[in-house]
Amino acid sequence: MRKEIIEALDKEKKQLIQEKNRLEKTLIPDDGYYLEIKKNKGKYVQYYKCSKLTDNNSSEKVFIRKSDLDIAKTMAQAEFDRKLYAGIVLRLNKLESLLSCYNKNIYKDMYSKLSPERKALIDNSYIDDEQFVLKWKESFAGNDSSFNEKYPIETPYYSEKGEHVRSKSEMIIADKLSKAGVPYVYEPACDLNKKGLHPDFAVLNITTRETYFYEHFGMMDKPDYATAAIRKIAKYRELGYEYGQKLLFTFETGGDGLNIKDLKIIIEKYLRN
Repeated sequence: MRKEIIEALDKEKKQLIQEKNRLEKTLIPDDGYYLEIKKNKGKYVQYYKCSKLTDNNSSEKVFIRKSDLDIAKTMAQAEFDRKLYAGIVLRLNKLESLLSCYNKNIYKDMYSKLSPERKALIDNSYIDDEQFVLKWKESFAGNDSSFNEKYPIETPYYSEKGEHVRSKSEMIIADKLSKAGVPYVYEPACDLNKKGLHPDFAVLNITTRETYFYEHFGMMDKPDYATAAIRKIAKYRELGYEYGQKLLFTFETGGDGLNIKDLKIIIEKYLRN
């Protein structure tokens, strides 16, 4: 629920910023005049350009002729835009405050301030990020020995952490995740192994503490490989793993390598919010 709230607030924030930027290009500053609209005898509409009261309580009121109706339109639009702009700025400030509140995890913050002795007595679901990541990585430790024996890693590629990986693209993915501060385990040991699935990565969104499995399909221009990839995705779906919901993946072909822009979008959208 917290994630959905943050996404909704972020969406509204982007829309408001877009409208704010649009208004700033056309906004007419307040020149001390305002539009007054009256109905003469309750029937005929009349427009007046009025000045605000000065220090000596004097003001000016000029009738706008029908032939000069564009003046009234300009004034009405300018007044509306200024009020709208002020409202947007106010709403953006409130949204920033809300986002700041929701982006903080009150449970973890409270738990982190406890003494070690008190922490030992409290439900450890509130453990701090560092401890949580350690336990999370431990849960995926090990490997499927039979899989590794059948498919040994025989490439020259190593991540910056020294992990031996199967492709240059997987090396790039590992390094990008590491640089972004996203915890990951390469070729994690998990229950999916028993279903014949061996994800390339298990990745963790620290903020939401959600785990995703990440597959990179690197030879989609080869028919047999593409067919196997499609079947693998279908298998994930059968097990309840949809893209963006516990599952992430990227593709490449011999002619089109790993799209770094797509990788950055995945990290920001699913693993950093």
